[in-house]
Amino acid sequence: MKKRVNILFQSDDNFAFMVGVAMSSLLEHASENVFYDIYYFTLNLSDASRAKFDSFKERFPKVDYRFTVIDAARFEKDFIALGVHAHRGSYVTYFKLLLDRVFKDTDVDRIIHIGADTLITGSLEGLADFDFKGAPFAMNWTEKQHERYHPWRYRACIAEMIYFNLPEWRAHKCEERILRHITEIGDIYGSKDQGILNVEFQDEYIQLPLKYNVYLMALHFSKANLLRYHNAPCLTKEEILDAITHPEIIHLARTFLYRPCEEGSLDFNLDLWWGYCNRSPWAGMKPIPANPPLGAKEKLFRWLYQHAPLGLCDWLYIYSRRLFGVGLYLTHRPLKRVNIGAAS
Repeated sequence: MKKRVNILFQSDDNFAFMVGVAMSSLLEHASENVFYDIYYFTLNLSDASRAKFDSFKERFPKVDYRFTVIDAARFEKDFIALGVHAHRGSYVTYFKLLLDRVFKDTDVDRIIHIGADTLITGSLEGLADFDFKGAPFAMNWTEKQHERYHPWRYRACIAEMIYFNLPEWRAHKCEERILRHITEIGDIYGSKDQGILNVEFQDEYIQLPLKYNVYLMALHFSKANLLRYHNAPCLTKEEILDAITHPEIIHLARTFLYRPCEEGSLDFNLDLWWGYCNRSPWAGMKPIPANPPLGAKEKLFRWLYQHAPLGLCDWLYIYSRRLFGVGLYLTHRPLKRVNIGAAS
């Protein structure tokens, strides 16, 4: 009997190409031992984009998968009604927080949300047997340890890849608590969904292995800088090196080098992303404008990466992020009651 891996993507039509390239990379690496049940929460998906997604059946006839498009307009209306502000002009980042409104009373008991800005370079087969240890979800460590409004002792994970354990999600009343958190605490986080999940469920979620969220920039780091960058008690040296050598999901997080798909990108892995793109239905597309504009610190680092020794640039980049985190903590003291915790 085949293993089953359930996957959730989300975007509006502007970033359908990124979801398409990610999905194409997944299908290239699909295992014959796995059935992939793929869902796509989307807004305003054009007929042209839909036709490209449909063409995957012809391109990958041997892959056992199902692709379901779900109109997410209803989620957007709910968050607007709650008074939540859009994140970079969109509500898409929030949609996954209401996923159980789609999967309740279905046979989907676990599902991994994979960000649009990714490449999937493994089969993800290991997710079928992942042990949640009773947790409602799993996320990956992030080096942004001290985001604004987080007490110093808090661990921080990134919400780009989240593996949901839906029976426990319901048992922990996660959606109810998220909506209560938004109502009582408000829209205070720089990374909206990420801040809510880290703070509200600080002692309840567990770690997703690093191989499911390898930063694109880290792929060029030296061994020493890799270990400096991945400075977290939850990661072993062996896990770090294995994840970089055998990544399953590569996260194309935007930096001052720009994403590979953006105009003027200096990313060290340009050929990697464009190779996948040109083997997908989006072959022949042009780079998109880089957005948002860089700040002064990012402009400085962009200049350094063009003119200074690479090892020095990497070292400065890693330690500047730590200092920035400390600065945020010292200048933006945590709210007294930021961690609501489990409902009584």
